[in-house]
Amino acid sequence: MATSLTSVVRPQPGRLDDALGMIVEVSKLLERHGSPDNRALLGGIAGEETGTIAFTSQFETGEQLGATIDELLADSEYSSWLARASGEASPATLLSRSVAIEIPLGRSGPTNRGSVVEVYLSRMIPGRLDAVLELTTAAFDFLESQGATNCRLMQLQNAGSLSEALVATWEFENMRAYGRAGDAFMTDAQGQAVMEMLSSSTNPITVVTTGVYRDAGI
Repeated sequence: MATSLTSVVRPQPGRLDDALGMIVEVSKLLERHGSPDNRALLGGIAGEETGTIAFTSQFETGEQLGATIDELLADSEYSSWLARASGEASPATLLSRSVAIEIPLGRSGPTNRGSVVEVYLSRMIPGRLDAVLELTTAAFDFLESQGATNCRLMQLQNAGSLSEALVATWEFENMRAYGRAGDAFMTDAQGQAVMEMLSSSTNPITVVTTGVYRDAGI
């Protein structure tokens, strides 16, 4: 099952480029050990996460993730990188690291990536999984009608206080397209229906946080 590993760091003041440079280095190491799909996202409008970098590596299975980590830990070049990344002179501070498992929805849709990623973090009310899947499907159908791509639903593991939280993500070509979809939630009948589901007494989730991120293009 599709699995991702995400590390969130906050660059030191004036050292964003250095922090991204460190991410480029570890991306090459990950590629060497079986993880070619790595991505850095910059928190643009994300509350207390604004200014952070979320670095994500995608794996086809949890076993592939584990195998890559095993190989990294045996790589002296990675050990050297880790020492620099965690040292006093590091350009960034590690805030969190977590695993996310994708929840299959049995639907199809465009999977191409955009430059803008919206992240919607929530908790499921116990016993309401079917309603969560229904709400997510309705939201993704609407978002895709407004130009969104790569809509995904995941559940966090090994995420500290956020373990078992749900993460829904979708992407847009640019901020203008993101803003247009936001407007449509209030004016389009399909979008209004999703908003009604979210504001009703039977809403199956409670929102934790949301944010808009920009692909760093590394």
